[in-house]
Amino acid sequence: MMHHVLVDFSHLADLNGFGEIARNYAPLLAKADLPDIHLIFIVPDDLVGSFGSHISYIRRNHKREDLRRLGMHIDLWHATDQQFHLRGGDRKTIQLLTVHDLNFLREKSGLHRWRHIVQLWWRMRRSDHLTCISRYVKDDILAHYRIGDKPLDVIYNGIAAHEDGQQQRPSFVGHEEEPFFFAIGQIREKKNFQTLVPMMHHFPHHRLYICGDDHFAFAQQLRQLIDEQGEGRVVLTGKIKDEEKRWLYAHAQAFLFPSRLEGFGIPVLEAMRFRCKVFSSRYSCLPEVCDRHATYWDDYSPEAMAATVCQGLSTWRKDSEAAIAAQRYSEGFSYERYAQQYIGLYRQLLDAQ
Repeated sequence: MMHHVLVDFSHLADLNGFGEIARNYAPLLAKADLPDIHLIFIVPDDLVGSFGSHISYIRRNHKREDLRRLGMHIDLWHATDQQFHLRGGDRKTIQLLTVHDLNFLREKSGLHRWRHIVQLWWRMRRSDHLTCISRYVKDDILAHYRIGDKPLDVIYNGIAAHEDGQQQRPSFVGHEEEPFFFAIGQIREKKNFQTLVPMMHHFPHHRLYICGDDHFAFAQQLRQLIDEQGEGRVVLTGKIKDEEKRWLYAHAQAFLFPSRLEGFGIPVLEAMRFRCKVFSSRYSCLPEVCDRHATYWDDYSPEAMAATVCQGLSTWRKDSEAAIAAQRYSEGFSYERYAQQYIGLYRQLLDAQ
């Protein structure tokens, strides 16, 4: 019996966590040996056909039209994040929802916050099975929502095998021997990058490169802080290419991630793949994801943060047992495993139908 499984990859081209996951999961799922499953992907309009002719495609901007044209019953519909714009099928369609975080509880207020609370409640209520990306997110869901006996599984994100890919020194780096620290993420207040700027006063021979999407309003506040306290050694670079990111991981003396809100925290594990020393906050999921392979800040005064970094770096070498252990630990978070777990869940749900 052939089952029709639709997977929503609407965010495939987005430069965020949703896009990163989709870009790694979609090709692995498309290549999987699934003789009894016909896959249907929702993708950005210009990516129709990207994963082979054996896949059926729904254009993100023409979903209703393409679903009607497809004209087949969907046995399982996987919404790969809680920010989907359309969910279809009928009463017999198994609805699987992946929840990435409940950050809106801390970031939003008033009616905007209430709208997100109700929207997620409704979407989980209409789902048959839930997954989330960390135990932290699972605990957050259970603390704020009543889901009864609805199944809720943790499936950790994968990490792409970047370490063997091409590297390119970014133009903003003066020379290869320059000592520097690296941070990456969307330039938003929750990432807490503002704590790093005054800390750099205690590292007069280092530079700090903060990379990532800087179209958010908070980026202007961070630029002003850098102008006032960065001492000419803190650079907000904007978005960078994957080749540049790999080079920075490979050459940075440390990766700094003081974020307050994460559902998973992909960059800390990426840094470990390059045996780059990781310094992290203890907020949200990060202690769960980093485990013992990061050094954590407990005091966010510039002096205390700098002292933590100095102490952590004093015993760190890329050929040390600790660096090798961190690299091996991060390799446990693979997209191959991620794909296998979701394919196994699809089969489990379809078999129980």
